[in-house]
Amino acid sequence: MTQLARISALAMALLSIAAAGCTSPAPLDASALRPPEVGPPTIEVVVLAGDDLSVLDADIAVEGASMFETEEGVPAFIWPQDSTTIEVSAPGFESQSEVADDPPREDRIEFRLEPVVLSGRVSTHRGIALPGVEVTLGGGHDVTNDDGLFEIVRAEPGELSLTRPTWQDARVPWDGSTNEIDTTMEPLVVHGVRVSGPAAGDPQHWQQLLAMADSTGINAFIVDVKDEFGTVFHDTTVDGAHEASAVTLQYDLSEIIADMDDHDLYKIARIVAFQDTPMARTEPDHAVLQAGGSDLWRTANGDAWMDPTDPVAFEYPVALAEEACRAGFDEIQFDFASFPFGGDVSTAVFDDEYTEEIRVASIQAFLKRAYLVLSPRCGVAASVLGITLESGTDEGVGQRPGLMSRTIDVLSPMLYSTNYGSGWKGYANPNDHAGDIVESALVSGLSRLEGFAYYRPWLQTWTIPVFDIRGIQRRVDDRVTGWMLWSNAASYPAELLPPK
Repeated sequence: MTQLARISALAMALLSIAAAGCTSPAPLDASALRPPEVGPPTIEVVVLAGDDLSVLDADIAVEGASMFETEEGVPAFIWPQDSTTIEVSAPGFESQSEVADDPPREDRIEFRLEPVVLSGRVSTHRGIALPGVEVTLGGGHDVTNDDGLFEIVRAEPGELSLTRPTWQDARVPWDGSTNEIDTTMEPLVVHGVRVSGPAAGDPQHWQQLLAMADSTGINAFIVDVKDEFGTVFHDTTVDGAHEASAVTLQYDLSEIIADMDDHDLYKIARIVAFQDTPMARTEPDHAVLQAGGSDLWRTANGDAWMDPTDPVAFEYPVALAEEACRAGFDEIQFDFASFPFGGDVSTAVFDDEYTEEIRVASIQAFLKRAYLVLSPRCGVAASVLGITLESGTDEGVGQRPGLMSRTIDVLSPMLYSTNYGSGWKGYANPNDHAGDIVESALVSGLSRLEGFAYYRPWLQTWTIPVFDIRGIQRRVDDRVTGWMLWSNAASYPAELLPPK
């Protein structure tokens, strides 16, 4: 083809293209244009805890659909053709239900479940709020406050466990049908005997006492750790006892505790608080002094006292108590937790004034200090003069049972008929009416209790017939929960004791 022919052919082609561009396109068939087939969406379900927004492993049910997990492990379902109901539940949380008419835009539904909160109140057998109770339900735990109230968050149906020193453990079933529950606890039933330091330190005597407990209804020992003469009977780590030359090694603390545990005995450590001649000699600046000089004030028997108005004097008995508690005792009983008696107190000099207000406040301060250190590991108890259960005053010793019952766990009035003088209750010889005197004191004392503490009295084993001693025990058991027997020699014939 010549050059001219090629040019002519190209021109013709261009004209053909131009002509085609001016021609109207053929109409499209719209019925032939269909979108690609798309199935129902996959919906993810996320369930969060309403309290901390953590992801919950929940049970999810969707009406008309089955649940599965995505590759990322997220629960999901295929949206059904119609509206659906989604139900979500998780242990310890309130269930939720939602009706969805259309799939969510983001193909994701989020639920926030509120935790189940079980609230309740624990009270004593007398209906008084009981603080310091350990309340456990499954993995939930709380401690009752001063009003006896507790809350268990994320509560699941099960059995509530209630524990507190000096009280019987309790188990309370909860089926989840209500979010409130109130319950009570009962005091421990203690029938105990006092064991002096020398008795605990004498292997033969100690084994006799253990055998006695095994064969009778005695279930507790009250062991002297520090007595009224200031003597400490074990190798204490409290430096003050050694500095005061107060230690007399009678027993190994861990060994007697192990023995009591082996015999299923409730273990009470007796610690004398303020009558303490060795410590008063060592620290006279914190002791009760004689008026007009720097000499120690003494009882008619020659015993010196630490000053209950001086908070420094609190620390030594509390330190011994803490050591005994950590070693394994269940309860600490403070004896002589009072102002001095047994001598001419009018000649005594204290850091603060000797008024009833100051006396009562000082003893309360000591007991609060002890309770702060010892609770909840150990129960806290105190011996009180029996006459204070019926008197209108503190009898000069700073003890008011009603007020003390707000602070500690157990009050132990010393209900010895030998302590009551002729003419008490109209009796020429109160010792001939020991049972009536004990019962009268308890009836009056019970009406004065203001707090959660309860009575467990000291009872005598001397000067009254064995038959009367057993009768008094029964009368006490009818009024309060338990008692403790005192014997200077820690001697308890079987006829004095309840049967096993």
